[in-house]
Amino acid sequence: MHNNGLRNGLVRRVGALAGMAVTAIALGACGSDDASESASGGANIDRAEQLVAKYAKQPTFSPPGEAFDAAEGMKGKKIMGIGVTDQIPLVQEIYKEMGTQAKRVGFTFTHWQNQGKPDQWVQGINTAINQDYNAIDLLGIDPKLVRPQIEKAREAGIKVISSHLAGFGWEVPDYIDGAVRLPYKEVGSILAARSIVDNKGKVSALAIVANDLASSADVVAGLKAEYAADCPDCKLKVVNVPSTQWTTGVQNEVSSGIQRDPNLNYVIPIYDAMSQFAVAGIAVAGKAGKIPISTFNGTPFALDLVREGKVSMNIGENEAWIGRAMLDANMRAAMGQPVPETTYDKAPLVVFTKENVETAGVPAEQSKGYGEEWQAGFDKLWGIG
Repeated sequence: MHNNGLRNGLVRRVGALAGMAVTAIALGACGSDDASESASGGANIDRAEQLVAKYAKQPTFSPPGEAFDAAEGMKGKKIMGIGVTDQIPLVQEIYKEMGTQAKRVGFTFTHWQNQGKPDQWVQGINTAINQDYNAIDLLGIDPKLVRPQIEKAREAGIKVISSHLAGFGWEVPDYIDGAVRLPYKEVGSILAARSIVDNKGKVSALAIVANDLASSADVVAGLKAEYAADCPDCKLKVVNVPSTQWTTGVQNEVSSGIQRDPNLNYVIPIYDAMSQFAVAGIAVAGKAGKIPISTFNGTPFALDLVREGKVSMNIGENEAWIGRAMLDANMRAAMGQPVPETTYDKAPLVVFTKENVETAGVPAEQSKGYGEEWQAGFDKLWGIG
């Protein structure tokens, strides 16, 4: 899924996102809002450095819930996975992993292929109802967009789980059976902390977000919280570039932002599918190699940019680990067990910088650089292996 052709086309535009909610059919135009912090107080560089360093270590496995006999509990059961669109590689990777693990456990997992059209999501849900599935996973799809179908599924006894949509700031609606949420506010805090460290507490940052993605709000909240805590004199400007406009919008906003503000010295494209366009924007403005970039997702091509020195830091997430955490939540739901409220926070974030990025491979590989303990951990949790 990470071939160059895909990256250069639509896939690179919408990228391997950590959150991919389609919250509206008609997306808004680019826009910006100032979010400058207080002009008093000094920067706590040491504390910011400690926050970044905390996530630079290979993680340990923490089970999301009590162990159970997955093979026995899932005997004869079926789970349907419906992603926001299969044009996003992350959807394909996560569901591929879930399908692989379902085979190991011994039950049916079906990935409902679609091109991001709401009527295709509806068709998938209806198919799950008609074919007596036990659970439906909605990856990156805002539940309110298909609420009538969700309610029909639940009336038929099917559990519905929302996954990889938004952060813990998002309140799980009462018409679904659980959610696998993400630590997006934490991501924002780490991104801000890295900028404080890189620029020794003198930061004038431009963050590129996508307000059509539900996750952006929590990332921005994390950015603001970290600057307020450790660098009150730091300045942050937030610019919205909807996901459909990244190929041109990110570069334009970065280059024009640099031209407008000669003091701008840091760029934070919050999803790493934006990062190559941010690099290009800095170059167009004549500042290649002079303005650091930090980003999030851990997509292999963007990790390669870290190794090449074009990106200072990329916060990685292990898609295979995430896939297993999501499968765990869906299996528990299908068996009538409660879904843990913090399943996803057991799948950790890992900071990749030039010092450790080669642990992800040269060139970088998907889900590499996170250790191996988690694989045995899930096997033990489910009683397989």
